[in-house]
Amino acid sequence: MQTLSSAFCITAPCSGEGKTTLAMGLMRLLSRTYNVQAFKCGPDYVDTSYHTIASKHTSYNLDTWLMGEKEVINIFTKHSKHADIAIIEGVMGFFDGKKYEKKDPNLPSYFHTVQENNTLPNIEGSTAHIAKLLQVPVIMVIDAKGMAQSISAIVRGFYEQAKEYAIPLIGIIANNIGSERHYQILQESLQAWNLPPLLGYLPKNIQFKTKERQLGLTHIFQTNEELEQQLDILADTLAQHLDIHKILTLTKYANTLTPFPLIPKLPQKQKIGIAYDEAFCFYYPTNLQYLEHIGYKLCYFSPLKDKTIPKVDALYFGGGYPEIYADTLSQNIAMKNAIYHFAENNGHIFAECGGYMYLCSKLITTSDKNFENKNLEQAHNNTYPMCNVIKATAIMGNRLRSLGYKQGFFYNKPFFLNKNIQYFRGHEFHWSDIEIEENYSPFLTVDNQHIGIRYKNVYASYMHFYFANSLIMD
Repeated sequence: MQTLSSAFCITAPCSGEGKTTLAMGLMRLLSRTYNVQAFKCGPDYVDTSYHTIASKHTSYNLDTWLMGEKEVINIFTKHSKHADIAIIEGVMGFFDGKKYEKKDPNLPSYFHTVQENNTLPNIEGSTAHIAKLLQVPVIMVIDAKGMAQSISAIVRGFYEQAKEYAIPLIGIIANNIGSERHYQILQESLQAWNLPPLLGYLPKNIQFKTKERQLGLTHIFQTNEELEQQLDILADTLAQHLDIHKILTLTKYANTLTPFPLIPKLPQKQKIGIAYDEAFCFYYPTNLQYLEHIGYKLCYFSPLKDKTIPKVDALYFGGGYPEIYADTLSQNIAMKNAIYHFAENNGHIFAECGGYMYLCSKLITTSDKNFENKNLEQAHNNTYPMCNVIKATAIMGNRLRSLGYKQGFFYNKPFFLNKNIQYFRGHEFHWSDIEIEENYSPFLTVDNQHIGIRYKNVYASYMHFYFANSLIMD
């Protein structure tokens, strides 16, 4: 059996410093020799799609606020135990996380903290929180364009604060380096202050470009030759400019974590159809594993390409990009009719964000112009008929309508949730609005507001949920 020998977290002072580029490059480079397991901090479907291709293994999210500390430990221990190296890409800046809120005494047990520490400022939901919880060393990437000796002031601040939380910041990788002399100046500055060393750099104007749209990087549903070539070029570049031996030496990992037990797995007695293609691709793998654990066999189908749904007991529509593929979705009349009749015949359906839009009567695209340097990629401006399960119109806009974490209670509970589950945590991120044309019952309560749509056995909302943590035993 393989044993995890190295593990580390890649972080930065803030967003835009080069975390994702460095993480993807290291995953591809190290996967040539080692079995690499990738992880991503925070609620993210897109970066993990790149990780999966770069490392050749499914990448998993780690989020202490969304999932709870126990679930983060379980995910990390389960999926890294057969790997040689675990690489965690951080989110935002190292200490950036969910704004501290007073603990709710009614929280489910799987959200209870593993170790309380009331002597320092709260770091819940941050990359630092995950690094501390998992006891992994940290490598910080810093965009050093236009920077010289000042690098030591930045590193010194993060190094000293990380030390307060017993988090080992073991090295720095500089980004946007223009010359060897530039690199040497940075190195000398860190040495003068006896700070963590430079472990290498990413050269200025590195040849790696990724497409962006309104949700950030473009989700990669499946690999392609161009991306594979870019990842290989990136890996070759890092091999020339990083001290890989030193990185692996400094990040040796002694795993002392113990996973938390799960409720017994149930035999698979029902089938659930998972809408999975380029239009519907936002799923947490652990949520799908949850469905298998409680007795569902997963049957994947494509609303874009298939003509009907599989013979199943329930359907699950995740988020994605229905606005981009609106023309193809609207023309697949046989699929739309099959979904409509399934719903009308009291079939169980659960839909999140993009899936919610697809169940509406129609989808209107209104703009394909650039906005704040983001490519608002959509089908041509038009009104596209959708499934008509919910009498409503989804309208794409040119600004962000909702972004952030949400928590609340199930006013009406979807079919697949344990009867004891009432509380939920999730997140929203969408550019569209939905105009409801009939009165429907809600199924969620957030900030004392009833939201979401309940129609027969259909549950739909803009919320992206995380429910796999409910498998942890009390």
